[in-house]
Amino acid sequence: MNADRLGDLPMTTTPKPSGPVRRSRRWLLRKSIASVAGLAACATFPAGGTVFGRGATPSRRQLAREIEQVLWQKILPAWYPRSLDAEHGGFWENFAEDWSRRPASSKFLVYQARMTWVPAAVAICYPDRREPYLEYTRHGARFLRDRMWDSEHGGFLDRTDLQGRPDRVTMPWKQMYSLAFGLYAAATSYEATSDAQTLQLAQDAFGWIEQHAHDPEHGGYHEHLTAAGQPVSVDVPDAPLGRGLPVIGLVGHKSMNAHIHVLEALIALRRIWDDSRLIERLNEVFLIVRDRIVCPNGHLAMFCRRDFTPLDERSSFGHELETAYLLTEAAELLHRDDDAKTGQVALRLVEHSLRWGWDQQHGGFFDEGPPEGNATHRQKVWWVQPEAMNGLLTADQLTGGKDPRYYDTYVHTWRFFRDRMVDPVHGGCFDTVAEDGSPLPERRHKATPWKAAYHVTRALLLAAQRLPEENP
Repeated sequence: MNADRLGDLPMTTTPKPSGPVRRSRRWLLRKSIASVAGLAACATFPAGGTVFGRGATPSRRQLAREIEQVLWQKILPAWYPRSLDAEHGGFWENFAEDWSRRPASSKFLVYQARMTWVPAAVAICYPDRREPYLEYTRHGARFLRDRMWDSEHGGFLDRTDLQGRPDRVTMPWKQMYSLAFGLYAAATSYEATSDAQTLQLAQDAFGWIEQHAHDPEHGGYHEHLTAAGQPVSVDVPDAPLGRGLPVIGLVGHKSMNAHIHVLEALIALRRIWDDSRLIERLNEVFLIVRDRIVCPNGHLAMFCRRDFTPLDERSSFGHELETAYLLTEAAELLHRDDDAKTGQVALRLVEHSLRWGWDQQHGGFFDEGPPEGNATHRQKVWWVQPEAMNGLLTADQLTGGKDPRYYDTYVHTWRFFRDRMVDPVHGGCFDTVAEDGSPLPERRHKATPWKAAYHVTRALLLAAQRLPEENP
């Protein structure tokens, strides 16, 4: 396949992104781990320490410009304003390969929140192009506030029907994973718009979660709650609960997936709100993720008991790389005195994924595998590739660009995603491709309740912000 098949995009001038880059704090984090950067030199690749020759590798500024072109010409126009439901509010959730709308029966909090977050993040990063993205995020925030907030019990509903009425039949519970995204969207939408009602929504969401889901004994959060906010099970039940319901995770367990996204949401809220309880909780969840969920070898404890005793350890390469990025983001806000440890953990996560998750033959990252050993889920999933970019860019910047493997693999991950997963005809990206990058006819759809614009947009915005920076 032609590696430049998207290279015919017109070379338009893209405004320089702004937003909360926070370079000075990241520079301090890099400096603090300089003495342990030898960890990054682990021999996980062929002799010579690099996977690819540096000769053909573009400069960071060149790559940032290319990524911005794809963002503005192939990703964002595919989603907005097409996905807005102008009649009932919120966003349409199901689109085929050609972006024709497919049947749907409900609106899901995770998708609605992600689609609210994306235009807010775009507006923050590109002030000169923030219109109409401010209106898109306001549109989403109104739906979250007016339709997805439970007027009877508080907290976000997990689902509504297509008209925005509560759907307590499909899912009568509230779920921590979904609630985290509602909070994340509200906080970021307020950062973009300064709308007082959206700030109140974010604060109310945090307050409800604190009152009903926080575990004061062991820390972290109960992940499945009744409509009124009572934990469905405070610890691992004798038999599985929730059969027949669209349960995220396992009832009575604490999961990696919910807690890294709680961390993500608390980071966003901390950027707009100075609150002592929020800072305490951000620090608590940060330590849980860094010290309990990340395992010594760099894989993850996917599910744990209430006290975070691991029950299921696995390699989930997209999550490992995403967690490396989120830990460093949290460390910037917390100003802890153990930045070196955080940097080591982040690099350990990236190194583990490079060793077992990177496909040296075809490019791209596999999906999952055992804690140590070859990947078993070897198809290439859309969200894994952009999260890999986030983790690799984090490692590259933590080590001051001195280990070429991180940037080289970043470039080749981007090229795999660009050439194999971005749709050059209709825009957007395919859901999943085969191990070798060949199409899977049944996985070429563009949107489902679980497939929104969030993962891809976040990675491309991060690239536009941080790639052009000079390493000190």
